Amino acid sequence: MEPNVARRCHVLFGVSLLLLTIGVGYCVIVGTCLADFAVVVAGLFVGWVALFYCVGNATIWG
Repeated sequence: MEPNVARRCHVLFGVSLLLLTIGVGYCVIVGTCLADFAVVVAGLFVGWVALFYCVGNATIWG
């Protein structure tokens, strides 16, 4: 995998984990889950985009 692609993969997965941590953490600490539902959905979306982007640019495809 090229260095630029690897860096983008790390950033995308990092943003995804950050969004999920904020969303789930807010739900656990504050107790209201409806307000942060969009943050959790955004984290899942970014995670799936990161997964497809990284797998699509992997060196195993030739």
